[in-house]
Amino acid sequence: MEALKKPQLIDKLCGWCGGCGHGIIQRLICEVIEELGIQDKVIHCCDIGCCFWAVDGIDTDCISGPHGRVPAVATGVKKVRPENIVFIYAGDGASYTIGMAETTHLVMRDLPVTMIVVNNGAFGMTGGQMSVGTTLIGQKTASTPKGRKQEYNGEPADMLAAYSTFDVEFLARGALYNVREINNTKALIKKGFQNQMEGKGLSLIEVLSPCPTTWHLSPIEANKRIEEEVTKMFPVKVYKDRGGRK
Repeated sequence: MEALKKPQLIDKLCGWCGGCGHGIIQRLICEVIEELGIQDKVIHCCDIGCCFWAVDGIDTDCISGPHGRVPAVATGVKKVRPENIVFIYAGDGASYTIGMAETTHLVMRDLPVTMIVVNNGAFGMTGGQMSVGTTLIGQKTASTPKGRKQEYNGEPADMLAAYSTFDVEFLARGALYNVREINNTKALIKKGFQNQMEGKGLSLIEVLSPCPTTWHLSPIEANKRIEEEVTKMFPVKVYKDRGGRK
């Protein structure tokens, strides 16, 4: 049996909480980059938040920017370095709340980059506050201690469904709650990088990720919650696959 080894691109320990999905996603990204042989061409555009630990953990060229504005940063990077493979790593709060305008503009431009959005339904690094775009109705957070209420906070939105109305290359959502879904998520991420290598438009892959710390659940309970509750609002599927046609 072949021994499993960590990707060489992961060169340091990161500070994510136990049971967090970020570490799994980081490994999938690094596995894909190494399998595609693009280590020396990658530029990682990392947002602020829990995802920022990846700056320490992934040994590639990297640039960051203000919270939620990394899609704009990545746009500039790709415009001046079109020969490079540019990927964005950001949370749902950054992508669909604080930085919704920047993400939307990236989709409208159909820029040939790869964006990976980690959806854990909260602002994890700052204490688990409500994320307008993804926190479910009834979910208790640091800023909605009695649960999110539609009349006060509005409702979450499936942004991939909204973005599918645009002429964009690839939109998909994966999850991490079992091995099958982890493997499927890796395939989605790999396709996102391959699309860019082939000169196609934007690939946005969202990943449903557990946050046991801010959800006040065990890792097993957190993954069960995603499978049984979160996927009802945010289905795991491919929303759009244009196949390079415009």
